[in-house]
Amino acid sequence: MKLKLMAAWILLVSFVLVACEDKVPVKEFSKAKGAIDLALSVKADQYSPLEMKEANDQLIKAHEVFIKDEKYDDSIKNSEIAYNKAMEAYNKSAVLYAADAMKKADEEIAAADSVYAEKLSPDLFAQAKDLYKSANEKFEAKEYGSTATLADESAKKAVKAREESLDNKYQLQVKIDEVQSILSKVEKYDYEDYAGEKYKIASSKVSEAETCYNDENLKEGFEKIEVAKINADEAFKDTMEGITAKKIQEAEDVVADAEKSKTGSASEEDLAAAKEALTNAKNLKSSGEYDESITYANEAIRLGNEIIDSGKKGTVAVANNSDQTDKDKTAGEGKDKSGAKVKKGFVSEDEDYYYYKVRSWEKYEDCLSSIALKYYKNAKLWRKIHRANNIKNPDLIRPGWIIKIPKIKK
Repeated sequence: MKLKLMAAWILLVSFVLVACEDKVPVKEFSKAKGAIDLALSVKADQYSPLEMKEANDQLIKAHEVFIKDEKYDDSIKNSEIAYNKAMEAYNKSAVLYAADAMKKADEEIAAADSVYAEKLSPDLFAQAKDLYKSANEKFEAKEYGSTATLADESAKKAVKAREESLDNKYQLQVKIDEVQSILSKVEKYDYEDYAGEKYKIASSKVSEAETCYNDENLKEGFEKIEVAKINADEAFKDTMEGITAKKIQEAEDVVADAEKSKTGSASEEDLAAAKEALTNAKNLKSSGEYDESITYANEAIRLGNEIIDSGKKGTVAVANNSDQTDKDKTAGEGKDKSGAKVKKGFVSEDEDYYYYKVRSWEKYEDCLSSIALKYYKNAKLWRKIHRANNIKNPDLIRPGWIIKIPKIKK
């Protein structure tokens, strides 16, 4: 149809150039042709195909009637019909064309929003939204051509905003890694006792954020990682508050025992140093410097234990502090089951138990878990040792204690 119309138009122009007659309806032909072009600019051939076909047919007929039959009046009449049909097609199509342009812009903005363009491509995203707002105002004013133009520009900006956002999606991964790092610190301690629920929420939200990252649903991913971060921070704080308070309490107990058993001026100096370390531990805990607080608390414990050991003048402390058997005493004197002397820091044994002399945490990191790992290759079996020795506080074992390690029967 387009080729046929173009051929008729060329033929008409050629005729005009060579025609001898003065009466040629060029104005009417041009007006109809302009209306058809206007209708095509809003895709009238798609939205109003019947009216467009009629407009084209009437313009071609106008050309043919004038050129072949030289019917001037009929040619003008056909041109007017072509014009009216083209304008009818334009008026019907323009609103649909503008609406579709708005719909496309809206979809592209939504796609950009889903990858958090508001954060990751703020300039382009803001431009897309501003253009969309202007397009909507033109639509309300029934300026459909301007609506479509602005909406097309809005869609293009939104597409670029989405592309830029995807280029910057690594920022979500950085936040995911940050939260995972906090959770890994929490996992080093018995967080279940202090922040089990918050840890669970943080861990779950991190997993969901990772899924969003992989699915390029970045906005939701950022929302989830923010929730994860809040809970991870609180889990870390609550856990460290609990752990540090427990460690400081242990240090207070040791320093109190040390004060009761101090002997000589050297003990006075060490006791003063232990008290100072304990004060530092408390102050650091108050300011949220938990690792440093634990370090000072351990120093207070170390100094206090040295005072206690020196006050005992070589007497060996027993783990249960009351139920030591003759067999335990023999072990405490540095002999194995055959009665032979063994070196300081020995490990003795009998048919049912090993006997282990506790060393300092600061140098050897001795605790029930590490001792269980040494004997059972499984740190989680520390409760067997706890039960066998009547220890009141499993976190408070002191250097010099002789503890029984139950043998696992094969």
